[in-house]
Amino acid sequence: MESYRQGVGRWGEERALHHVVEMGWEVLARNWRRGRLEVDIVARDGPWLVVIEVKTRSEPVQAGWHHIVSRAQQERLIRAARAFLAQHPERGLEVRFDVLAVLRNRYGHRILHTRDAFYPLLR
Repeated sequence: MESYRQGVGRWGEERALHHVVEMGWEVLARNWRRGRLEVDIVARDGPWLVVIEVKTRSEPVQAGWHHIVSRAQQERLIRAARAFLAQHPERGLEVRFDVLAVLRNRYGHRILHTRDAFYPLLR
């Protein structure tokens, strides 16, 4: 049985996926997993392989929304991106890490998109 938190997260991922598709990006994977590693969305934006972390929060957000991916989460995303590239070496794309914050309020939601949210030594 899905918890309330899991349901909210899934709802946020659906909104984020719709946002990515509206921008015209090619969705390569959704909830991609390898072992304990997971990426919410992997997409192609021109020459970029975009690894997307989705965070769903209720407004008002107490801390700066752009700081909601911890250093440990960033390291897991970097490892996950390396694993994805190992499985799909034919892609030959540069890697970028974006964060989509889906912020809910009583009127609906809004999406704050941070491109290049952090810069790993992956290239």
